[in-house]
This record gives sequence, structure tokens and C-alpha cells, in this order.
Amino acid sequence: MSPRTRAAGALIAALAVLLAPAGPATAVSPVPAAPADAGAVLPAAATVTLRSARLDVAVARDFPRVVSYTDRGTGARLLGSTRPVTEVVLNGTPHPVRVKAPTVRGASARYTLAFPELPGVELDAVLSVAGRAVTFRVTAVRDTEAFRVSTLDIPGHDLVSVGSTEPGAATAFTRLDPDSTRTADVFGTVTDATPAEPAATGASYALVNTDRLAAAVESNSSYDKPAGPTGGDDARFWHQARRAEDGSVRVGVWSGQWTYRGAGAPEPERGADLPWAKVVVTPDANGDRKTDWQDGAVAFRKIGVRAPGSEATPDRVITHIPFNFASQATHPFLRTLDDVKRISLATDGLGQLAVLKGYGAEGHDSAHPDYGGNHNQRAGGLKDLNALLKAGKEWGAGFGVHVNATESYPEARAFDESLVDKTKPGWNWLNQSYYIDQRRDLDSGDLARRFRQLRQETDRNLDFLYIDVYYTHGWIADETMRAVRAQGWNVGTEWADKFERDSLWSHWANDLDYGGATNKGLNSRIIRFIRNGEKDVWNDHPVLGQTALEDFEGWTGENDFTAFTANVWERNLPAKYLQGEEIVRWEEGSGDTDITFTGGVRGTVEDGRRTFYEHGRKVLDGDRYLLPWDGDGDGDGDGGGAAGGAASGGRKLYHYNKGGGASRWQVGAGSGPYTVYRLTDNGRVRTGTVRPDAEGRITLTAEAGQAYVLYPGRAPAQSAPRWGEATPVADPGFNDARLTGWTATGTVARDTDELGRNSALLSGSAPAGVRQKITGLRPGKRYTASAWIEVEPGKSRETRLTAGGRTDALERSPVVNTIGASDWHGTRMQRVKVGFTASARGTAELAVSAAGSSSGARVRVDDLRVVAGAPKEETEDFEAVDQGWGPFVKGGEGRANDPRTHLARRNAPYTQAGWNGKAVDDVLAGEWSLKSHEENAGLVYRTAPWTAPMRTGHRYRVEYAYQSSHPGAYEWVTGYDRADGSSAEIRRTPVPEQRSTTRFGETVDAACGDTFTGLRKRADAPEGADFVLDEFTVTDLGPSPATLACGTLALSAPTAALEPGRPHRVTAAYTNDEPSAVSGVRAALTLPAGWTAEPAGPVGLPAVQPGATATAAWQVTPPADAAYRTYELRAEVRYGAGGGERVLTATAPVRTLPPPPTADAWASDLDWASASSGWGPVERDRSNGGTAAGDGSPLRIGGTEYAKGLGTHAPATVRYYLGGRCASFTAEVGVDDSQGSRGTVRFSVLADGERKVLSPALTNAAPAWSLSADLTGAQYVELVADDSGDGNGNDHADWGGARFHCGG
Repeated sequence: MSPRTRAAGALIAALAVLLAPAGPATAVSPVPAAPADAGAVLPAAATVTLRSARLDVAVARDFPRVVSYTDRGTGARLLGSTRPVTEVVLNGTPHPVRVKAPTVRGASARYTLAFPELPGVELDAVLSVAGRAVTFRVTAVRDTEAFRVSTLDIPGHDLVSVGSTEPGAATAFTRLDPDSTRTADVFGTVTDATPAEPAATGASYALVNTDRLAAAVESNSSYDKPAGPTGGDDARFWHQARRAEDGSVRVGVWSGQWTYRGAGAPEPERGADLPWAKVVVTPDANGDRKTDWQDGAVAFRKIGVRAPGSEATPDRVITHIPFNFASQATHPFLRTLDDVKRISLATDGLGQLAVLKGYGAEGHDSAHPDYGGNHNQRAGGLKDLNALLKAGKEWGAGFGVHVNATESYPEARAFDESLVDKTKPGWNWLNQSYYIDQRRDLDSGDLARRFRQLRQETDRNLDFLYIDVYYTHGWIADETMRAVRAQGWNVGTEWADKFERDSLWSHWANDLDYGGATNKGLNSRIIRFIRNGEKDVWNDHPVLGQTALEDFEGWTGENDFTAFTANVWERNLPAKYLQGEEIVRWEEGSGDTDITFTGGVRGTVEDGRRTFYEHGRKVLDGDRYLLPWDGDGDGDGDGGGAAGGAASGGRKLYHYNKGGGASRWQVGAGSGPYTVYRLTDNGRVRTGTVRPDAEGRITLTAEAGQAYVLYPGRAPAQSAPRWGEATPVADPGFNDARLTGWTATGTVARDTDELGRNSALLSGSAPAGVRQKITGLRPGKRYTASAWIEVEPGKSRETRLTAGGRTDALERSPVVNTIGASDWHGTRMQRVKVGFTASARGTAELAVSAAGSSSGARVRVDDLRVVAGAPKEETEDFEAVDQGWGPFVKGGEGRANDPRTHLARRNAPYTQAGWNGKAVDDVLAGEWSLKSHEENAGLVYRTAPWTAPMRTGHRYRVEYAYQSSHPGAYEWVTGYDRADGSSAEIRRTPVPEQRSTTRFGETVDAACGDTFTGLRKRADAPEGADFVLDEFTVTDLGPSPATLACGTLALSAPTAALEPGRPHRVTAAYTNDEPSAVSGVRAALTLPAGWTAEPAGPVGLPAVQPGATATAAWQVTPPADAAYRTYELRAEVRYGAGGGERVLTATAPVRTLPPPPTADAWASDLDWASASSGWGPVERDRSNGGTAAGDGSPLRIGGTEYAKGLGTHAPATVRYYLGGRCASFTAEVGVDDSQGSRGTVRFSVLADGERKVLSPALTNAAPAWSLSADLTGAQYVELVADDSGDGNGNDHADWGGARFHCGG
């Protein structure tokens, strides 16, 4: 159903006549003789005619080929095959063919094809006509053990053709190209001047026409092993211009390869999946009194393969991605249910699709390809997932899940060495994945069985599969789609050119900030004309617009509900309005665009403003509109809109005015009054009534950016949202503006911030809090209660979470939330938890309370959860964590991102040391451990005062079991949080390499602020460094006997690599965290043997106030002959405080520059001074791959492979020290072939900061560009790759054969 129902006009009636199905088949008759200039047409005796109510179709007796199509209404004719077909290509080899005389019955002719060279091999084929469509179909294949038919090609088997002798002859071809900077559409006229083509060209869509008839073709072509020109579904059809003996030119179109039996397939294709091709022929189909490609496009819809579920695309106004990642479960399934309700209420029931990223295992990119049987327990597991699916349907929401059929992770239950090729690593984030043997997975039936498990376990309202990172085209991809279609799934993809006949939605097309400009939506006018309302895979257009993904549930860190709803009104709703009708005419040129749709709808640009009309009434004017829409808005998802052909009729109207103010709209004379409602996340709020004037116009006054809905009369009653449905907690996210589910004391309000995030705000100086009684628990069972809580930054207020008589408390919120998947990242919201036991009655009191406070610090509370199970209180063994990382919160130096730490689950032997070269175990004891995999540099995780409290003045023993893959890659840190919200680290203990489980133990004295302990990844850690922790304990040893310094010391050098024999400024910065000022601070520096230092200022520092920083500096000179290696600098400050001396120390690793080359050298054989890359590390002699070193493929540009060179990803800079010894640098540069048709990079070389050479912007289609730079006398050189200004998606930048020419 489209989102609105419109009366059919004269145009629709004309279309129905033109494209009506066939009447009864009529008798066979010979085809009339062709004109002399019409091409090589067979004599009548060599043809028979098949007839429908619309067409006479002359078919050859010598082969199942159409000779001509004649429109019975006008007598106009198109030609088909004008040359005999004498060979058929089987399994890639041409074979002569012998055809038995056809058997003609009704409107079909049946043929048998035999092959003299292949005894016993035969094909049965049929040509048939119905209405305006003609079908060629293989109905049977008979082969032998000696020769099994795999693939079938019929080169030159023109299904339709147009020639220069036919007035108006023209062609329209296109391919699937997601490069938004160009179009693959090729429009041409066929004249005697059209050059003959030596070889055929591939196309994904093909349309031809004369001035009287147009035709479109369709085929189930599928290449078993596509490559080169047959890759990317780019040769679904072939077309070729050929010159006849009389000098005329004819362009013929035929089908691409069919696969009958895929390599390794247990069975061949059968029934409807046997090879077929179709042609539809039509006169003027859109009522513009001319015939062109657009008439063929209109007719194509009668024969084209249509994606399952595409009929619902216009209703799918909103797509959003609830995101769970890395065990954090920031969007549990039933939290998503509340978000679905909130969206429905805020949009008056617009259709939505929630794509659950992270529905399985530990979240997104975890345990693929366990489609079923391994649901995200921390998000609620299968029970809560099904509750979401069932209840969400009542709110107009459908659901999808993110899956991967390309890569598998070792923790997956489906993982084994027959599933993957363990020599081919794939995506590498939480774990290293490996590429699936897709053909074996498909042929074995394993792929289908895994999807079937998901289908059987889940409610049918889960019907959408977002199949991520799928690179494959051809038979494997097509057969994969057949498998999922058979189970009732609809499909979306990451990239717009994948699964094109099945995909309804493309991530990169809709996520405007994701990927680069060369890999977005399909830019084809031809394809969009045909399928605009079927899919959401498009780029922006001045009239048609596009849908866009603007999220608020953590995907890519997005957390702005206000921006999310603005996107619905400003982008999605206008685009969806047009998708409800089909395009029939598209006029575009010289800056003007005018598009006519069925249903009386027209879109255009007037005075630079996008404008829509419906039956002559303007319904959209730039960024304001009054759009008619079906749907009752009661939230039950049943639509219920009234049909009508007027601009309003009985339908509701959405009003939006981005700039606000008054506007006038035509709704029709005689229309009754409309009730106007303001839309909020708690539903409709009545604002008044408007009545049309005598001319049928109404005036509306809107707030800027506020959406409204108008109903004829009054709106139906809205469904009650029941916030927190199916959870123990009523309204856990404080979505009810009245806080109905809670008992509040003190000053409490539902607060909505500028990002549209809801929370309970506890304020004022008196005690304040919220509480409710939880029921329905199992008596005596253990539970965990948790809540997101933030005490106003920079202030203190005792705040308690209480459940079942147990309490956890905090006074300050010192830790910034850096979880990219959290709505609250960037704030100091952190999850506080308490374990409790349900009472004998199965109840518990749940409360958050803030004590009285003279500071009046505000306390924010959100998302309370009560879940079954609670961890041990003495030792964290990670066996019963509800969500998150047990006692640890994510670090990240205040920068929100997606971590590389998660709770790892045992799946021996694949997750344990020894398998495929794994250095350490993922799981040390039991079933779960906390694993950090090649983590981002910086503070990985740490304790917090409410997870592992350490009282000032006490000594603690911190212990845990661990394994570490590399020496010194990680450090165990101790630090404290200052009252101002900043933090300091006072000790960093390097973690040694330990590839069997051992115990770490360290004594911690809590002396300053809120003490914490945690894990840090060093910036200079080697690639591939993993750290696994388990059995974590913190033991209070009583009062501390030590007297500790409260302050920090940081030592830094200007660069990581110091040039020998030259001075470099080194600084030591002391920050005072003592309660009072300190004086007499003395700084000292300890150097490696042979190094010298001269003070660059006083090293006896003046008095330093609390919170202030003082700096000492030295000019440090390594000896001229210093060996190339890493050295340690050590600084110390001493001062008096509290009647005693305090000492702080700090170290800094530095290295000397690598020696300059003395002879010609490959860049990849030299050590660089520094290197940075926009994705993953700079690779030596390999292209850029994932995030690990050595995970790229061979360097290849334009089909040429380079044994030596550098692989980078823009923006990238590689800096070398040359010492003036090199004359030049040469390389062959370009975008690596692994990126398909995507990527745009510009290369440059800088010598001592001066640019020596700059390449043009190079695309993947460009050959390697020869680069040469003069480096005479240069001390340093920088090799730079930038994204050329269009974003860095797919910008794998190769420096092939990169070589320095040095030493004379």
C-alpha cells in the first residue's frame, strides 16, 4: 500500500490499456515482409508468428529468436534478431547448435537445441507472448556425466534491436554505479554515423526505442564467476552496434550469462530459476505524445524483477539503528521498544524500520554468522527481542537485524575451519574475523540453515536482513538471495550496487556522513525513473530528494533526537510522499526539472524552490508543506487512511514550516473544519481548529521546526504507550512528561535537553528523589538494578541507588562517558549498579535519591533497569555481568568512540592460544574474560568510586589474572580524580609479555581525590597487542602508612625521534594537587650516558598554587654518534608539604632518528621518522587493509601488481629523514584495485616542507600515475596522500615501487 490512495486519472487509464495482460492466444500467421532497409529479416517461410491481443511476434524457425515485434494497434514495428545464431556457449566454450523445428501451440513456440559435439546434451526452450511481453525461457536441460552444463551464453542473440534506418532510433543503457559524482547512464541515438563496436558492452538496464515503439528487456542472467567486465552485475545485458553491408548501423541487445549449475552446487536450477529473458514493447506509455526511453521504462515495470517488500517502501518513512556494541548493551531491546513508541507518538504513527545492530552475542560485529541461537543476553536475550518485535508492530514498526555473510568471528558457535579460510583475515575490531568460503557455505545449505534458525526463533515482525560488507556479485549472491527469499526475508545492504534486485535500502546511500562521495547511492536517472518508489538507494535530487539516516541511538555516535525528528520532516517525509506514486515523465535540462507521477502528482522547481502539486493544488513549497497522508495515527500500525482524489479528501495532513510563521494552503472548497495538533514525543497536543474559506484555503501559523498534523474533524484516540512494557520498571527512561510511573519527593522534573534526551532531574538544596515498587520478581532470586546517573560536573552531592534494601552511592561524577554507542556520551552519565535479592513476595523498592546539598548540585537520572542475576561481590569473574565491563568504565581521554574491548566468550579451540597463531587466550577461566584487542592508545578502562571505592588514607591490594601478547604494550595505571572533574595518573606499571595465565598484584595507597586503577594502551605499542583480564579483586588493607605526593609530573619531548648532535627542548610539567600552595619545588633530569642537557630556564620553580602547573625545560642533545634505538629520559621534582618531603617522577621514551640512506633504497625497506594513516597502519609492500599491520592485500593499481611500495589510506603522511643524501624519489601512485570503482586520492611529496610534486585527483578507474620529485639537499621528506576534498571513503592510497635515489 502506498501512503496515500489517489483516484486514477486519464493517464492511468492509458497505461492500463497499453500494458494490459494478453487476451486469448490467436492463430499463427506468417510475418509480413520487412522493408529493404530494416535489416536481415527472414523470409516468411522461415518464421512463424505468435500473437497476443497487443502484439504480433515473428519468431525464427532456426533458433528461438524473435525476428520482429508488431504493435497490433498501430502497425508499428521493432526488430529483434537480424542475424542467425549458430553457436551456444556452454561452460565458457562455443559449441555449434542444431535446432529441431519448433512446435507451435497458441502463443508459444517450443524448440529443442542439440549439440553435435556433445552427445546427449540438449536444451528445451520456449518463446511466448502475453500482452506486450515476450519471454524466452529454457524449460529443460539434459546433460550427461561426461558433460555437465554449468553456464549458458548466447552471444548475439538479440532480444531487440534498433537501427539507423528507423526514424528516432535511440538507446538508453546504464550500470550500477554508486559514485555520486557521476552517472553511468548512456543515452544515444542510432544513425549511420554511429561507430560500429568491435566488442559488446555490458549494461545492467537496457532500453531502446524508435519514434513509434519503445522496448525494455529483463533477464535472470547470473554469472557463476563474474570478473572484469562481467563483475558488479555490469553485464546483465550486452549491447553492440554493428554496421551492415548497406552502411546502416543496428544496435542489438541480448542477455548476459545464465548459470544452470553453480560450481559445487549439489543440484542445478529448476523451475522459475531456469534461464529466461523478457522483452516488453509499447507505444507512447506516458501520454506525452512521443515515444522515447521513458515509455520503455514505464513498460519495464510489467516485466522487471521487483524486490520483495518493495510495495511497503513508501510507508517506511523512518529508518533508525538502535546500536549495541562491545558488551555495553546501551540499547536493550525493551529500551528500543520505548524509543519506537516515542518515534511513533512524535510522528503520529509514521511507518518505521528499526535495524538492530548488535542483536546477537556481545553486540555489533560479534559472533557472526550466528544469526540465531546466540542473541544478545545483555540486551535482554531472545525473550525481550520477541517482546520488542510483537509490541513494536502495534506501533507501526517493522524490524531488521544486521548480519554478515562475508566474515566470521572465532567466538561464533558456527565458526570452524570449514566455514572460513583461516589464511584470509577480514575485519579486525573486537576480534580478528576471517573470510567465509561463501560458495561452500551456500552449497552445503549451512547458510540457509542459520537464517532458518533465526526465522524459527523470532516473531514474524522481524523480516528484514541488513546484509553488511557483502562484496560478491553473480551466482553466489543471487543464490544467497533465493535462499533468504524462500524464508520470507526482505533485504538491505551496505552498498547501493549490491543485491540490486532484492535490496530495499542501502546504508551508505542513506547515511550521508558515512563513506565518501564515490560510494553513495545510485545516480542513475534510468533506474530511479523505474524504481524510485521501490527502494531507498538514491542520492539527493532537487525534486525527488532522498531519505537519510540521522540517528539518535548511538550508531556512529549520533545521539540527537531533535536532529533525528528534523530529518524526518525535512528530508524523509517529502521524499516518501513522492515515492507513493510512480514516475511517468521526467523532463530535465538547462537547470529545469519537472517530474510527473501517477495519481495527479507533480514535482518541479519554481524560482529555485522545490515544489509539489497534487491535482493542481500546491502541497509543498520549499521547506514548508501541507502534505496529505493516509493513516489514522493511533499508533496501531493499521493505517486506516481514507481514499480520495483531492488534495485533502478525508486524509490527515502533515504541516511543517522550517522557518515558522504563517502560510496559506488550498484544501478544496466545501471541506470541513480541521483540528490542528502539535506533535510531541508524548503524542498529539490540540492547538486549535481551522476552517477553509470560500475558496477552499486555510491559513496555518507554525513554530519554526515544529511539526503538526491536521485531521478532518477530530483525531482518533491515541494508544497509551505503557512505557517500560515487559520490563519490571514502569517508565524506566522518564519518557512520560508527567512521570506517572514514579513517586517523586523534593524538586523533580522530567527534563528534555537540547538533544531531545529525556531524564529525571533532581534539583534544589533539599533532598530529592524518585521511587517505585517493583513487582513480579521471583522470590529469593538475585537481581541487578542499575541506572545512568550524573551529579552536576564540578559539584558534589551524595546520590544513592537503592534496590531491595541494597545501596550503591556516589558523590561526584568524575568520569566522562566516552561510549560512542551511548546516548549520553560527552556527559558524565555513568551506569551505577547494585545487586539485591527479591523479597519473599517477589517485590523490591527501587529508588534514586539525592541528599540535601547546599551546593544545589543537579542530579540527572535515566534508564533504570532490573535484570535477573548478579555478579559475585568479592571477585569479578565476568560470569554474571548484566551489561558493561563489570567494575570498569570505558576510558578514552574524553573522546567518544567505539572501543576494542569486550567480554570474550570461550569457543575452544578457536578463541584460545595456539589456534592459527593466536598468542594469548581470549578466556582465562570459566566462560568469560575481559579482552582488549589491539586497543586504541590511551586509557582503555578504569574503576570508578561507585564500582571499586577506595577511601582516602587507606591502602589497597589490586590483583587479577591476565595474559598479555606483547611486552610493554599496556600499562596498569593508578590515578585519582580531582574535585574540578579532571584526573591524574600517578603510576604506570608496564605489563610484561605473558602468554600463559599469571597473577598481577600491586599495592595502591589512596591519598588524593577519588582513587582509581585501570588499563592504558601505550601509543608506541606494537601492532596486534592483546590484553586479557579475569578474576579482578580490590582488597582493603586498612590505613596506609605511606605519605604520598598529591600532584603529577609529565615529561615530554618535541618529537618521538630526536636527531643526534642537535639540541631538542624537553619539558617537565608539575601540577600541584595538594590542598595548599607548595614552594621550593626543585626539578632534575636524568639522561642516558653521553647525552647532555642545558637548562632552558629556571629548574627551581616558584610557589605553585593548588591546581596550578609549573614547567621546567632543558635543551637535550643526543651524541652525534648515538645508536638508532629507544632511550629513556627521567625527570624528578621534590618539594615540601605537610611537614615532609614529597617526590614525583616521570619518564618519557624517545628514539633517535633512523640513519639516512646511503644508496638507492625502497621506501618500504627504510624506517620512517613518523607515519600516520587515515585508516589502519601504513603497510610495507602491501595495500592498506584493516586496522592491523600486515592485513592488506598485494599492492595493485590498474591491474599492475607491485612487489615493493607503501600502502596507506588518506589522509596519510609518511616522514623520512634523508640527511641531504638523496637526489630524487619515484613511485607509481593510485587507488588500490581492492576498492572496486571507488576512492579518490591526490598524492604529493614535500621536501623540508616545500611541495615538490602534486598529482591530479586519481580515481580507482585511473591507471597508476608516475610520480617523480627532486629531493636534492633535503633533510626530511614527507609522502602525503589526501582525500582530494570528497571524503576519505575507500581512499586506499598506494605508493607502488616507491624508491629513494641516494648516494650519488
